[in-house]
Amino acid sequence: MSKPKILIVEDDDALRLTLKEIIGLAFECVIIEAVDGRQAVEFLKNDKFDLMLLDIKMPGISGVDIIKKKKELYSNTDILVVSAWDSQAIAAEVLEDGAFDYIPKPSNFNVILEKISEILKKRGKYLPI
Repeated sequence: MSKPKILIVEDDDALRLTLKEIIGLAFECVIIEAVDGRQAVEFLKNDKFDLMLLDIKMPGISGVDIIKKKKELYSNTDILVVSAWDSQAIAAEVLEDGAFDYIPKPSNFNVILEKISEILKKRGKYLPI
């Protein structure tokens, strides 16, 4: 079984690095980091990911814009939105556009790990360390 590939798209450096570390400790996976939406789109054009952790409010291309491109660019990537923009309207929009789930920040990291576990199990790629 190949290792799951996860793309973390987060413009907050400290949070992005913390997510990478925590996910890396919990799962045997390949983790790629994107510092903004533009970089994420470039990664998505050139590689396949099992899961994308995605922030909504970022400079340039927003998480909402990235999700809207899902069908044309990376329809097989599950998207877990983790965002400080705690809006029911935004949550409903991203879920309708294809996100797997929406977790408001700040969130307990265990909640994020549980959702990642759920996605990887669904994909048949659950590889806990």
